[in-house]
Amino acid sequence: MAIPKLTIAVPKSPKKQAQVAKAKTKAKPQPPTAKAKSPTVKKHRKSPRRRPSFDIARSFVEMNFAVLMGPELTPKQAKKARKLEQKLARREARRRHRVRRTILLVLSLLIICAGIAATWWTTSLRPVDSADTKTRQFIVDKGASTDQIATALQKAGFIRNALVFKIYVRLNHKIIEAGTHLLSPSYSTPKIADKLAQAKADEIEIQVPPGLTLKQLRATWKKYGYTDSEIDAAYVADYASPLFNGRPDNLPVKTRLEGYIYPETYRIYSGDKLETVIKKALNQFEQVAAANDLSAKFAAKNLSFYQGVTLASLVLREVSNNDDQKTVAAVFFNRLRAGMTLGSDPTYTYAYNQGYCKVNSSACDSPYNTYRSGGLPPGPIANVGLSALLAVAYPIETDYYYFVAGDGVDAGKTFFAATAEEHAANIAAHCSKCL
Repeated sequence: MAIPKLTIAVPKSPKKQAQVAKAKTKAKPQPPTAKAKSPTVKKHRKSPRRRPSFDIARSFVEMNFAVLMGPELTPKQAKKARKLEQKLARREARRRHRVRRTILLVLSLLIICAGIAATWWTTSLRPVDSADTKTRQFIVDKGASTDQIATALQKAGFIRNALVFKIYVRLNHKIIEAGTHLLSPSYSTPKIADKLAQAKADEIEIQVPPGLTLKQLRATWKKYGYTDSEIDAAYVADYASPLFNGRPDNLPVKTRLEGYIYPETYRIYSGDKLETVIKKALNQFEQVAAANDLSAKFAAKNLSFYQGVTLASLVLREVSNNDDQKTVAAVFFNRLRAGMTLGSDPTYTYAYNQGYCKVNSSACDSPYNTYRSGGLPPGPIANVGLSALLAVAYPIETDYYYFVAGDGVDAGKTFFAATAEEHAANIAAHCSKCL
C-alpha cells in the first residue's frame, strides 16, 4: 500500500505572526487624504499573548498526522470499532491456541514415536537367550549379501531382528568376513557383528554321532560346510594308524574308514580340511583303545581288533542301552561258538543301503547279510562308541541265543530267549511288526 506523502507544516509563534502582519500592512499603498492629519502621539502596542506549548504540540499533530489518525469517530462508531477489535483479538487468541495445541500434539507424537523406536532398537540389540552360552558355528558364504546373512542369523536363532542387524552393520561400517564363525544366542547383536567382522579363524566344534555309516556321516560333514568333493577326498586319503592292524587289504577305498571315525566332539579351526577331523577321530580312537586295552580283550575272544570293531558295530546298531548291549554281545558270542548265523537285521539293511543287494530283507544276497552268511560280516557297519566296544570286550555270561526288540507298548525294550520256542513266544507277545 502506498504511504501518503506528508508535508510537515510547523505552526508559527505569535511574535512572528505579528511581524508578518506588520510587514504586510507597510507594503499596502496608503489612499490619498484630503486633509493633512494632525500629528498624533504614537501609542505603545501590546505584544500578542503567547500560546501554550501543549496547544502548539496538538496543532502540530493535528496538522501533520490527520491523514494517519483518520477522522474522529462518533461514540457509536468507536463502540463498534472496539467490539471489532476485541473480536479480532479473540480470533487471534484462538488461532494462537490452535497453533500451540497442534505443536504440542506433534511434539508429543514425536516423543512417543522416539520412545517406541528407542525401545524397539535396544530390545532388538539384546541377546536372544542370555542363558544359552553354548557356541555354534555359523558359516558365511563368499559373496553373501548383508540381507542374506541377517536372514540366516535370525533363522538360526542368533539375533532377534534381521532389520536391526542390517541397520547396525551399515551405521557402524562393519564388513562381514566369509568363513566359519563361532556364535552363541547369548551374544548381543553388536557382539555378533564384531565376531562376523573378524578375519581371524575361529575354533569350531564338530560333533560326530555314533552308529552312523560313512554315507550317513556325509550329512554331518555338510552341516559344517564341507562339500562332496572335499568329503570324497578325505575318505580316500591315506591315514596311518595301529587301529588298521588286521584290516583286509581288499576293501573298497571309499569304505576303508567304515567304523573307525570315533564318535566325539572335535575342535578345529574354521577352514581346516575334513582330513584334520578324521585324524583327530583316529587319534581319539587310539587313546580309547589303549586306555581300555581293547586289543588284548578282543584277542582273548579270538578276535582281531578289526573283528572286534565289526562285532561292536552290530551290537550298537541292535540296541543302544548299555546293559542290553552286553547281553546282545553275549548272544552273538554264543551263536558264533554254536556255529549259528548271527541273524542281525542291521547287516542286510546296511548291504541294501550301500547298494550291495536289491532287497532290504533277509533275502538280501550279500556277504554282509548275516542271515545267509556265517560268521562276521566283511567289516563294520557303523562307527562305534565306547559302550559297544566294552560290551564286546566284557560280555556277560548267559545262555541266551535269541533276542527281539519290542514295539508298541514295549518299544525300547529287548526280550531275550534261550530257545527258538521262547523266541517265537517273545515275537508273538512283543513285536507285532515281526509277525
